[in-house]
Order: sequence, then C-alpha cells, then structure tokens
Amino acid sequence: MQLQSYSSYLAAELRDNPPRQKGQRTRARLLLAAAQVLEERGFHAMRVGDITAQAEVAEGSFYVYFKDKTEISVEALARFFDDYVAKAMTPASGDTPFARIRSTNRLWFRVCRANPGLMKCVFQVGDYVPEFLQISQKINRRWAEVVAESIQRRRAEDDPDAVRLAGYMLVAMADEIARKMIVLPDESFIEVLARMGADADDTLSDAVSVVWHQLAYGDAPASDDLPEAAVRLAGFLSRSRPAV
Repeated sequence: MQLQSYSSYLAAELRDNPPRQKGQRTRARLLLAAAQVLEERGFHAMRVGDITAQAEVAEGSFYVYFKDKTEISVEALARFFDDYVAKAMTPASGDTPFARIRSTNRLWFRVCRANPGLMKCVFQVGDYVPEFLQISQKINRRWAEVVAESIQRRRAEDDPDAVRLAGYMLVAMADEIARKMIVLPDESFIEVLARMGADADDTLSDAVSVVWHQLAYGDAPASDDLPEAAVRLAGFLSRSRPAV
C-alpha cells in the first residue's frame, strides 16, 4: 500500500477545505509550496523566491506571513509530524504485540518512502537548525514513550528506566534503518539486504520488527506470513547463544 506524500496531502486539503479568508488561503499556499520545495530541493538550496514562485505569490507577500525560510520550514515540518504523520500512523492494529509492532513499522517505512526529501531535511538539518532538531527530538520522545508504555504493560515487574531506555533504542534503530534504506541510501547496506532478499520496504520493516520483538519480549515472534528474510533473522536470534 502506497501512502500519498505530505505535499499531496496539503494540496488535497487546500483544494477540498480552503480557508475562507484570502490571507489564510495565501498562507496555506505558501506552506504547501514550502513543503514541495523542501521535498524537491532541500532546506539549504531553498530560497524564499523558490517558495513564492511555486505558490505563484509575489515575493514581497511572503514576509506578511513568515519572517524567513527557517520559520516557514519549521512550521511545515511541525505540521508534517503533528498532522500528516499522526494521521498516517493510525493506532497499531493486530491481536499480538508482534502484529502491532509490525503494523507500526510498516507504516513508518511508508511515511519515509512517500516523503524522502522531507525526512532528509529532518535528519540532515537538525545539526544546523535548532528548531528542526527540537521537532525531531519531540517526535522521537513521543514515540519512545509509547513503545516503553507498551512494553511495560506486559513486563510490569521490569525496571521502568531500563524499559524507557529500551524504547529510545528501538525507535533509534527503526529511524536509522529507514535512513539507510530510503532517505540517504547506503549502497553497501542495500547490497546486504539484496543478498538476504530484504531490499523491499515491507520485508525490511518486518525484519526490524523481528529484532524489536526479540529485544522487547525476549523471544522470536510467532507469525505464519513472515517473509523469508525475516524468518531467517528470527531463526538466528532464537538460537541458543554461547555463555559469555
């Protein structure tokens, strides 16, 4: 299942539910244009003139609504996570912990695949633009807390701080794998995936979910429809390990 991009989502929203006031419509067009240019060109290459040209708005009008390209980019990315991603990442479905983990990770990979340029902005620009870093850290914290709460419900006797740390680590793993596969492709990593037959998004996200379940719950998941690469990985993880 392919997910529509954030730009397409904003365009449909503007078309179907345009703001009543002209000024708010202009502002919405500028935000849509900023999302489109960020996706296509990235933050560093983007100029205010690119945004206004994309929005078909006079360049002087931009400054009525936004101070500079950083301000509009921060708002566009904040809405990307708070609105678009929040809706795309619907509550995880499934009757088992693994089914819910699998559903969530597949959705996250689809979000990244639909918006690689925006995700690249989040990963790359955070070091230079503190506002971008704050957005990504807020999202990671929220996701890590959800993960930790889910684990803690099934492992109530465990150290809550250790569970919380595990939540952050699992989220970081999913982010890094998506980055290497989709956002900033790592050719050597993709070669390894290809040899395993794991170079498709759903297959790789299922493999991530197998590792996730093993680390969170201590065993390989039981599932009849795992792709072969995920089955092989689960087999490796479930074998007895030599004593240290």
